[in-house]
Amino acid sequence: MRKELHASSEMKGRLIPFVQDGDYFYKKAMRAYQQRNLDKAKQHLERAVKLVPEEVDYICQLAAVLSELGEYEASNEWLKFVLDDLDPEYYDCYFFLANNYAHMGLFKQTEENARTYLEHESEGEFIEEAEELVDLILFEQSEDLPQEIGEEEQLIQEHEAARKAIESGQFLDAIDLLERMTEVYSEFWPAYNNLALAYFYSEQYEEAIQVLDDVLTKNEGNLNAVCNLTLFYDFLGQYVKRDVMLERLKNVYPIHPDHSYKLGSTFGFLGQHELAYHWLRKAEVTRHTWDAPFYHWLAVSAFHLGRPDLARRNWKKMQQVESSNEMASRYLAELEQGTLDKNQLSYRSQMSVAKEHEAKHDYHARMTHLMLLYTRRDPESISILQSYCRRKDEPLIVKELSAYIALTLSDEPIQIVNEKDKYMVYTQTDFPDHVLSGMRVIAELEQADISDSDLHELIAMIWLPCYVKLSESGKAFQNQKATAAAMLYMWYKVNQTDVTQIDVANAFGVSGSTVYAYRKKLTRLL
Repeated sequence: MRKELHASSEMKGRLIPFVQDGDYFYKKAMRAYQQRNLDKAKQHLERAVKLVPEEVDYICQLAAVLSELGEYEASNEWLKFVLDDLDPEYYDCYFFLANNYAHMGLFKQTEENARTYLEHESEGEFIEEAEELVDLILFEQSEDLPQEIGEEEQLIQEHEAARKAIESGQFLDAIDLLERMTEVYSEFWPAYNNLALAYFYSEQYEEAIQVLDDVLTKNEGNLNAVCNLTLFYDFLGQYVKRDVMLERLKNVYPIHPDHSYKLGSTFGFLGQHELAYHWLRKAEVTRHTWDAPFYHWLAVSAFHLGRPDLARRNWKKMQQVESSNEMASRYLAELEQGTLDKNQLSYRSQMSVAKEHEAKHDYHARMTHLMLLYTRRDPESISILQSYCRRKDEPLIVKELSAYIALTLSDEPIQIVNEKDKYMVYTQTDFPDHVLSGMRVIAELEQADISDSDLHELIAMIWLPCYVKLSESGKAFQNQKATAAAMLYMWYKVNQTDVTQIDVANAFGVSGSTVYAYRKKLTRLL
């Protein structure tokens, strides 16, 4: 006791540091969880896991909260991480996985994980619940529709795999899955809508539009198809067709909140701020919480309608859902400073890593669209290209390519509008080296013996990511012939075409060793 008193007397008068460690955030999360504030509990647990990524208890509690929020896939990813990387004998994870799969309707995985838990935890905490899950699956399988259950489960799995392929940019894989799916399940409309998106992101625009036309022929009231087709027409500059579809959307009055969500976001991207706000607000009141893009769209539409207080409230909600979101912080700061400009406010929700696929898809589609306009050499595209150059929210990389392509179609100078200034480009020599070298590589590729569709796919899959990487660092392609040859050889290998490196080198008039060296460079770049 004396030692304790002596120690405490030495501490008297000292400043005890306030340490926000993993345990601090975990305790805050548990308080929020007990108060049933699941969103706040999730945020605190994510902070705890970030600070102590190897703490199994933190991760399992985060998985439990995610499950209660209905985010079963994210919950499963954390549980599998524990089993694969941290503690393969933490068998409770198998029960949690089984429970999540049951909610997702994946009965085979439910039974497998529940049985694994029962095999290893004969006296475990969740024995009764796991046995009930197995009994439930056995009961379902004893009914007279076992084949339909299996088919439904397979359909869910395949569609989820296709959706993830689209999110990760594997558009050709998604197309293969979805084409097979629509052949077997001819009225599973979500697969058609995702097939149209996969076609569109891989710059197969005509195929994308054809899929949605077919859907609307067979299922006239399919709101997702109408919304996506309207956005496709807007993106491609087919404004007459877009306006016809827009009028159709204005006469839609959805009941389901997810349809209000889709309709509101579509109106937002089309610049119809009042309608966007109306339908997003309709959706908001039906559910306790939405995702971060939803609150961003609601904030943008409110600000455009002259309601800054509502915009502020929704960007703050966006921060609550996704605490690391930089976009919400930036807009809130500009709003408080009175510097937020409607013309620079975008509906694009470029957020944290977990949500960036939306922005990446939009970015990829825009760039591949530019390359399509370039290879078609259509003078009517000039007005579209000029509009890209004038949009303040377009990244400079898009504006530079738009201006370059416009100059190849007309001798008229092009104005580029940046956030802080405007400037004119008169000839191709006005562009930086990375633009000139990138377009020279494409010119070389155009001489290759491949179809237009293959050329577009090569550009989207190999040229575009390389070009973006170089432009971000201010570097340029060296030896454009060798670069084009290496890209073509890589393209052949991806498509399992029987061609040698020497064959490609000879076609471009370079050596085989040069193609090899540049292929290595591009591989490292990617």
